[in-house]
Amino acid sequence: MSLVTLDAAKIHLRVEADATYEDDLIQALVNAAELSASAWLNRLVFVDQSALNAAIAATPAALTAATAAYVAASAAADLVTDEIEQDIAQAAADTTYANAQAAARATNYGMVVNDSIKSAVLLTVGHLYANREATTPRQLADLPVGVQFLLQPFRVYP
Repeated sequence: MSLVTLDAAKIHLRVEADATYEDDLIQALVNAAELSASAWLNRLVFVDQSALNAAIAATPAALTAATAAYVAASAAADLVTDEIEQDIAQAAADTTYANAQAAARATNYGMVVNDSIKSAVLLTVGHLYANREATTPRQLADLPVGVQFLLQPFRVYP
């Protein structure tokens, strides 16, 4: 479930509520802005406390499965006879396991969305909507400073 609704994004962008021709684009921008905010915060953001609680409760099982997969992948890598291929297989196992651990940390540091995070997402959506091209005749604009200002109090430093 999205942290910011499509209707809220359309209101922020001043797009008519009944104009549906850009709904897919706007939803994609909302999704991207939410992922960006979560990545910058180094934590997952959930729509409500029950979603956060469910994710935290699922973390031990996910870590157990990741550990089992890592052990199996490492054992399989040990069986590879070519040294370079063995290193690649082990590196893949290490990376996958590290990603699982990072996901567990991001979940355990999770938080419920608040108005500051919603506002930061909407600022990012507005910026992305107004600057749709990678290159323009005018100077490229950076993300609004307000985004980091709104997210900073909730950032977790690993």
